[in-house]
Amino acid sequence: MAVAGRAQASASGFSSWAIGPWVVLLLAGMGMVQYLRHGDYLYLGAALVVVVVSASCIMRQAWARPAMQWLALLLALWALLSGAWMLRQWGDFEIARQHALAQPQLAPVALWLIARAQRTWTVALALKAAAIPLLSWLAWGLGRADVRAQFRSWRGAAAAKRSKQGIS
Repeated sequence: MAVAGRAQASASGFSSWAIGPWVVLLLAGMGMVQYLRHGDYLYLGAALVVVVVSASCIMRQAWARPAMQWLALLLALWALLSGAWMLRQWGDFEIARQHALAQPQLAPVALWLIARAQRTWTVALALKAAAIPLLSWLAWGLGRADVRAQFRSWRGAAAAKRSKQGIS
């Protein structure tokens, strides 16, 4: 009885795991704008799926919990693999600098562009490194029993609403 009371109390209160789907939702929404702008419809479709699963997880729909778990693990794996691929490109910035210095008329602008690209690349790599443990933690957290108890099915929500109204 005490466990059910704690699960019900945490369902109405603050849950730290709930921050994860919000962040994923916001980043996927930003990604959708970029993918639409660049005409990348495959990534746009994938981002739409992420938005739907994240929003449903925020609304604590039962089907969204396991979907968000798998999605978090998949995104963590994607961040790991794409980060490893990015690390393989580390030396390309130095090669680009050497090519830019070989052309004195373009060197100042080219060096500025290379430095800007390297900063963007470094930030992206750092975000991927931060995302891997956070997404893994989210997947783990969504599997815990106390978190599982906070989700409801559509049938369960409709039955609870009918019972409150006194309808059979």
